[in-house]
Amino acid sequence: MTSEHLYSSRQVLYSFYITQFLILTVGVPVLWWQGKLQKNYFSFDSGSMWILGLGAAALILLVEAVLIKWFPQSWMDDGGINRLLFKDRSLVHILVISFLAATSEEILFRGVLQEWLGIWVTSVLFVLLHTRYLRKWLLVTVVFFISIGLGFLAESCQDLAPVIIAHSLVDFILGCYLRFCKLKHEL
Repeated sequence: MTSEHLYSSRQVLYSFYITQFLILTVGVPVLWWQGKLQKNYFSFDSGSMWILGLGAAALILLVEAVLIKWFPQSWMDDGGINRLLFKDRSLVHILVISFLAATSEEILFRGVLQEWLGIWVTSVLFVLLHTRYLRKWLLVTVVFFISIGLGFLAESCQDLAPVIIAHSLVDFILGCYLRFCKLKHEL
């Protein structure tokens, strides 16, 4: 049974917002306590940070496109939760969801936890946050290696802007795919 039979789109959306605001409630004060809640840790005004973020997103999307082409759809399906999250949403709402998820998760994982736990342990925890993927070895593997890549990017730049940009763009493109393209194929 898929998640679409267990949960409504509204329940998934509410759960998403509650989860992300809880993550921000923990992440932002700890980031401040670590002394990293400052403008130069979020260099969205730097062209090089945008280039790095867009490049990372392009690489992730390319890998995901190849995996979608090579593997059965069931291997990349999270049980319908992502589809429920993005279905019936406007383009602006998909953008808001994508930016909120990327910002909150990157603040907590790359900004806060990675300093204490390192890239590898933080990546394991990042995968565990995405519990709906745990029954799919391919999704677990992909998310784990994406997390490692984002961890190295954040560490090398000492900035969260490129990882937030990459994460937002990946979520936005995949959200649009689930909302608009995948819906057409099902009709």
